[in-house]
Amino acid sequence: MFLELLLKRRKKLPWPLQYSLAKLETWLNSPKLASSFENVELFCTFIGYSRSGHSIIAALLDAHPNIVMAHELRAVKYVQAGFSRQALYYLLFQMTRVRGHSWYRGGGYTYDVPGQWQGKFEDLRVIGDKHGEFTVYQLLEYPDLLEKTKNLVKVPVKLIHVVRNPYDNIATFAVRTAQRQNRPVQATDIQESIDRYFKVCEGVVTVKKMDETVETLDVYHEQFVKHPQQELENLCLWLGVKASPDYLKSCEKAVFDSPKKSRHKIEWSPEFKEQVQAKMQGFPFFSGYTFEN
Repeated sequence: MFLELLLKRRKKLPWPLQYSLAKLETWLNSPKLASSFENVELFCTFIGYSRSGHSIIAALLDAHPNIVMAHELRAVKYVQAGFSRQALYYLLFQMTRVRGHSWYRGGGYTYDVPGQWQGKFEDLRVIGDKHGEFTVYQLLEYPDLLEKTKNLVKVPVKLIHVVRNPYDNIATFAVRTAQRQNRPVQATDIQESIDRYFKVCEGVVTVKKMDETVETLDVYHEQFVKHPQQELENLCLWLGVKASPDYLKSCEKAVFDSPKKSRHKIEWSPEFKEQVQAKMQGFPFFSGYTFEN
């Protein structure tokens, strides 16, 4: 009962209540799964930008028999709050079991991968969380948080950075801002979205430099959509697990045939296009991206 309230309504609950419910839930039930966490070899979390393709990649990883990848538990917040390793792992697993990835729908699609291991596992080797933008800001606010995470989990920590054409991310930010206020997109929405986006970019660069023992992998959304089996297999190998042909084929079915070009949903002035292109030059991982490609 406590768990469903915590996970299903987490974003609407004040943090003190979230904390109390999580403490009670993990105290009561996490010992039951302690033995299942003994073979975990890697902790992984996402860093980056909302609407960049994190969700589909996390959902596909969670379908692997050796991986639990939660959808936006905000794991580093629980690390900062002093939760134990066992409690953190328990909450991450329960997030996938209770909420999963199929609840996140829009435009008629789902992140379900039938016949695979979402919300369960066979032999847990990799565990983690997907909430890229939140994680970046938490690590910036608490400079010792990455070290605290390493000390807590006592296994290597890796970061996944999903990169997408910035024009698409920025356009989606602007559209959603306007939708929340039930009005058309305005120039101020675009400018604020540009500022927000590149603030996160600067944060990503800072986080990447925080600890040389923490590896970061740049995963390019467009390449992932174009070659999902190959990209997913490479990602799994980087995480230290093998991907079976059956797993890869099942996951491929959940991926769109081509990336969505959200940039075409708004009207771009030449000045805004030029501003974004100029800002992109400061970040090597955007090399090759333009408005047209």
